[in-house]
Amino acid sequence: MRQQALRKERTNRPVMRVVKGLKETQAELAPLVNTAWNFAYSSLWNHVQFSGKEIEVAKEKITEYFRLAKHPERAFSIFCQRVLLARYYVSKAPGRYIPLPSVWLDRTNATGFAGTKAWYAEIKTIRESLPNYKKELKAMAEAVLEFSQEPTIQNYQYWRKYFIEKETPGLLTLFQVVAIQQLCNE
Repeated sequence: MRQQALRKERTNRPVMRVVKGLKETQAELAPLVNTAWNFAYSSLWNHVQFSGKEIEVAKEKITEYFRLAKHPERAFSIFCQRVLLARYYVSKAPGRYIPLPSVWLDRTNATGFAGTKAWYAEIKTIRESLPNYKKELKAMAEAVLEFSQEPTIQNYQYWRKYFIEKETPGLLTLFQVVAIQQLCNE
C-alpha cells in the first residue's frame, strides 16, 4: 500500500529532464532568430518602440518556430514570406492592424502568424505550376538572410539593383530599412 502511494506521488511530481544539445541549438539559432525578428519588426512594427520584455517574448516565439523546423534556413524563408503576406493583408484595407509581436507570433493565435500558414500553402500550390509566382517574396527572404550573414556593400548593391530591376519599390524600401536595422543593431 505504501509503495503504491509513493508511486502515485512520484507520477504527480513534475519531472525535469536534460535535453542534450538544446543550449547549442539555441546558440546556433540565435543569429537566425535575430534576423527574423529584425525582419518582422521592420516589416510590421517599424513605427513602434517595444520594451525589452516584449522583444524577448517575440524572439522566444520565433525560436520555437525554428526549433520545430527540420531545416531552419528554409523555415526562415517561409517565415519572411508569411510576414510579407501579413504586411500586404494589412495594407489592403484601412482599420487592419497587427497586434503586439508576442500576441501575433503566438502559434496558438489563429488570426496571427499561424493564420498566414494557409496563405503560404496557397502560394506554394500555385508555385507547383508557376515556379516564379510571387518570386519577389522568396527573393526578399534570401536577400535579408544573405545580407545578415554577409553585410557588405557588394551584397547591398546587388539586392538593391535586383529590386530596382524587378520594379518592386516597396520591397526595395523594406530591404533598405531591414539592412539599416541590421547594421545598427549589431
